[in-house]
Amino acid sequence: MSLSRREFLHTLSLAAVAGLLPGAARANTATPYQLPFAGNVRLLHMTDTHAQLMPVYYREPSVNIGVGNAAGQPPHLTGEDFLRYFGIEQGTRQAHAFTALNYVGQALEYGKVGGFAHLKTLVDLLRAEAGEGNSLL
Repeated sequence: MSLSRREFLHTLSLAAVAGLLPGAARANTATPYQLPFAGNVRLLHMTDTHAQLMPVYYREPSVNIGVGNAAGQPPHLTGEDFLRYFGIEQGTRQAHAFTALNYVGQALEYGKVGGFAHLKTLVDLLRAEAGEGNSLL
């Protein structure tokens, strides 16, 4: 299976959002948990949980200054510049996960994020989709 850069970034953003927005499935009919599956093994990875035992309202920084050649380049893009660069629509769960735009409105729509109980539920769901013995965390 071959993915274009755009498809890879879209899939990566869906995976990120799946880990960030447990209430997102209630807000829209499409669920961020339906991830493409190819091959016979699903590799699951999580990092940098910040020990969030309970869900919290999440906000990306509104400023990320790049110096020299890094200025204006990923990962030093925020807000509308970030959305434009990666082709993400405003008002979507991806926009909420990756920017601080309309934070209050989006937080009310998508709810709290994180928490270890949510991560456990997500891992169980993704492992069940892959089938017994076909996933590695």
